[in-house]
Amino acid sequence: MALTDIITKLVGGSAGNIIESVGAVADRFIQTPAEKEAFKAEIAKEVNRHSEVAQAAALSETEAYLKDMDSARSREIAIATSDKAPTFNKIITPLLAVSTIALTFVMFYALLFKKLGAEKDIVIYILGALTTIVGSIISYYFGSSNSSKSKQDTISKMLNDK
Repeated sequence: MALTDIITKLVGGSAGNIIESVGAVADRFIQTPAEKEAFKAEIAKEVNRHSEVAQAAALSETEAYLKDMDSARSREIAIATSDKAPTFNKIITPLLAVSTIALTFVMFYALLFKKLGAEKDIVIYILGALTTIVGSIISYYFGSSNSSKSKQDTISKMLNDK
């Protein structure tokens, strides 16, 4: 991959202007081909360093997200298996999840089969928000644990390879 392509991906569409500007300044001070090659190598090294820092930051963010999700699940398990937790605490989260999903289906029914007037826009807006929440609920209870485990395994493998 050419240096221009790398910088374009990092900076965006204005990378060509930046490269030309840096190149024009560098040409004033760099006279020999060996100096130009050393300069290009330093730029490439700096681009690689920046890329590694960005990847480390993304990895750290993903780890924090997965730890947060794992702590929420651990909390749910602790409450559900505790003899001292009241029944209300054990059923509130699943009850909220089921009622949110049921409300979403009621809103879909109203949108599809009822004649709505001015409130149609409000129903569509609320339905959009509920659909997003239902996606989170489904991934929390069913889909996300497998992908979280896979992500955690990948992260652990990457950390151990360093």
